[in-house]
Amino acid sequence: MLKSISILLIFLSTTLLSACQFTSGKIGVTEKYYDFDHKVHYEQIKYSDDHYYLKIKADSYNHFLQQSVFLLRHSQSLCQGQKTQLLLQGGVQKFDRLPTTPRAYEPDLQAEVTCISPESD
Repeated sequence: MLKSISILLIFLSTTLLSACQFTSGKIGVTEKYYDFDHKVHYEQIKYSDDHYYLKIKADSYNHFLQQSVFLLRHSQSLCQGQKTQLLLQGGVQKFDRLPTTPRAYEPDLQAEVTCISPESD
C-alpha cells in the first residue's frame, strides 16, 4: 500500500513538472522563434491573452508568400478559434512581374494580432 502511494506521488510530481515546462509567453517581452514548416524566423510580443505583435523576418523576395501564409496561420492559432483581426504595420512587398531595377531590401512583415471573442460582436 505504501509503495503504491509513493509511486502515485512520483507520477503526479513528474506530470506536474512536465506540464510546467511549457509556459505561455511573458507579457511585453520579445521572444524569438523559428517555424520549421514555413521556414520563417519571427519575433512575438504578447501584450495580453488576446493581443500580440508579430515581426516576421524578411529574407528574400520570393519567400514573402510563405511569410504571409505563416502570418495568417499563426495568428489563427494564437486566437484559438476566436475571430482574428490583423492590423498590418509594415513590410507588405509590392509585386513586380518583370522588375526593371534591382529589388531593394524589403522590410520585415509586421502585424498586430487581436483576438475578438464572439460576445463582443
